[in-house]
Amino acid sequence: MGFGGGATILAIPGHTDGSIAVHLPEHGVLFTGDAVAQIDGKAVPGVFNTDREKLLASFRRLAALDVEIACFGHTDPFTHDAGKKLRAAA
Repeated sequence: MGFGGGATILAIPGHTDGSIAVHLPEHGVLFTGDAVAQIDGKAVPGVFNTDREKLLASFRRLAALDVEIACFGHTDPFTHDAGKKLRAAA
């Protein structure tokens, strides 16, 4: 099964061309890198991006995933209802 019970690496350009996210579907966990952050309990697109339109498209792709936990590059994680919060922001 490999790392994390079958981790999926997702290309999510926008912050940088080579940005990735790691999805652990078996565990309902998403590592968003710098594409997403949380401010006051709400998901927001990351800042300091090379291409805002690509970033927003990547954000929508991540929001479509079924996850319970989302870990961000620079802010505290969502430890419950992460998918719901991401979809609300997308």
